[in-house]
Amino acid sequence: MKKEEYEEWISIEEEISVAATITDLEICRAVCQQDQAIKVDDSDGDECVEENPPTNTEMRRASSFHKF
Repeated sequence: MKKEEYEEWISIEEEISVAATITDLEICRAVCQQDQAIKVDDSDGDECVEENPPTNTEMRRASSFHKF
């Protein structure tokens, strides 16, 4: 993660405790380390389509649903 992305992440999540921020950061890192594209089998079986991984914004939105 680039320094600018990290600082942006921290500034958005200021009101969350450090433990929760680290957990969210670890989740996002794990997701980002997976393949850059996920192969999905199409219905006719001839070929696979590639889907792009979620963006940082999408991951932040998804992680906001898990906050207590």
